[in-house]
Amino acid sequence: MPDLFNTLKNRLIRAGVRPARVSRYVAELRDHLDDLTAEGTANGLDNATAQQQALARLGSIDELAKPMISDRRFQSWAAATPWAVFLLVPVLGQIGVMAGAMLLLAAATSPGAVPPWFGTATMAAQYAVGGLVPVLTAWIIAAIALRQRSRPIWPILGIGAVVCIGAMLHLPVMIPAPGQPGMITIALALPALAHLLTLLGLAAAPFLLTYSKARV
Repeated sequence: MPDLFNTLKNRLIRAGVRPARVSRYVAELRDHLDDLTAEGTANGLDNATAQQQALARLGSIDELAKPMISDRRFQSWAAATPWAVFLLVPVLGQIGVMAGAMLLLAAATSPGAVPPWFGTATMAAQYAVGGLVPVLTAWIIAAIALRQRSRPIWPILGIGAVVCIGAMLHLPVMIPAPGQPGMITIALALPALAHLLTLLGLAAAPFLLTYSKARV
């Protein structure tokens, strides 16, 4: 019995059905199977025979999977629009975080007044947008792909994109000085190879280490 339901669950998830919907569907089938088995035993069958007859009445894996797979209402966003889930949204989110960091830093200053913690905050923002944010974004992409049993092409493209953006985008900050205004900008530059490879290794490691196991 557990093999039947696990096989069905994997079939549905790999076909693009939302994992939460799959879990509910399988739970309902388990309950229905228990009811059919109880009905059989109540009619004088032994438990093993009652279970076999209940399984036959429940249907094959193909029969159970077909209505869920054919109904597009149950399809996940990751299956329906993988280019958006794994590439467009992460890239836009990453750029949005950088723009938000720039606006927060700009709001913390005023002409002739710079808070004492501004330098530390600037360094933290630069490290975040150039390292922490792309790595975390890549891990989120990997987590969604693993949960959905997605094909690797779009997750890999998304991870590569957020890593390249993290390595190429910079947040130069010029602290205001007497007679000289400050400046906060978003700059684009060729990435340092060591930085790019470090980000790529940190971002892709969890995905590459666990993806093959999740596909089994």
